[in-house]
Amino acid sequence: AQQLTIGLLEKLTKSAVITYDQLKTGMLRLFDDIEDIHLDVPNVYEQLQTLLKQLEEKKVLNHDLTASLPQKGRKRGTSESENNKQEKS
Repeated sequence: AQQLTIGLLEKLTKSAVITYDQLKTGMLRLFDDIEDIHLDVPNVYEQLQTLLKQLEEKKVLNHDLTASLPQKGRKRGTSESENNKQEKS
């Protein structure tokens, strides 16, 4: 499945069906939601790292994007309600 995904993204970007900016926006959205995805797909960090490495090797993605992959266990920002609870304590 991963090789098919790589082939598809490579063809879509090289044929200009999607632009690099569109692909980058999609990847950044994926990065934003990765903690939630991790709940359902425990090895998502490893799978995504492999995917991004191969896309970079095929020159579909630039290193700046692949280097910004969130790391497993990254701390989430506290929400406003959590901040309010902490202030009241």
